[in-house]
Amino acid sequence: MTASTVRDAQKARTHRALLDAALALTAERGRPGLTVEAVAERAGVSRRTVFNHFATLDEIVLAACTEMLDVLVDGFVEAAAAAPPGEPGLAAVVDDVVRALHATDLVGPMAYLTHVLGAPDQQDPRVEVIVDAAFGRCRRHMLGAVADRYPGVDPLDVELVVGSLLSGVHVLHGHWWERTGAGDDAASRREWERLLERLTRALRTGFGH
Repeated sequence: MTASTVRDAQKARTHRALLDAALALTAERGRPGLTVEAVAERAGVSRRTVFNHFATLDEIVLAACTEMLDVLVDGFVEAAAAAPPGEPGLAAVVDDVVRALHATDLVGPMAYLTHVLGAPDQQDPRVEVIVDAAFGRCRRHMLGAVADRYPGVDPLDVELVVGSLLSGVHVLHGHWWERTGAGDDAASRREWERLLERLTRALRTGFGH
């Protein structure tokens, strides 16, 4: 193992430790409890080390949000691996994306993100930028996963389906938040399933039906 490989491995471990510290702190204390000093202490590194990996505190929050949203991409990949591809075409893409959406546990990550971002009347104005960036990264990852599975489908059609899905999830999150207080319990999960069914029905049949 070369010195460069060792350095890269150590850098990756430190990055992971910082992100884990940020995730734990926000889960325990919410966004106000997430400070550079707290992250450094929890990860067992210096304040300077934090800034070697993340230029700002917002970058840490963005990384945490992106990781939470990546469960949707992971869910698609796992659901896709469990079933053979459908007949290449837009209908198969919609079926796969809807199947993944229902198979993926989004309530836990959404409850976490809500805890991180704070109540609507308390949100930092930077939050919208962070959320948009996180959804943007998730969208790119999802597009790549779908394109790998259905390389013959028109990329524009794939982008429309994935874009509608993620935009819909974003909209549903707000309604789920208002109705459940963003709790992670049985009642909250039932409400999410009801909202999700409404979205997936629209994806399958179109909003005009």
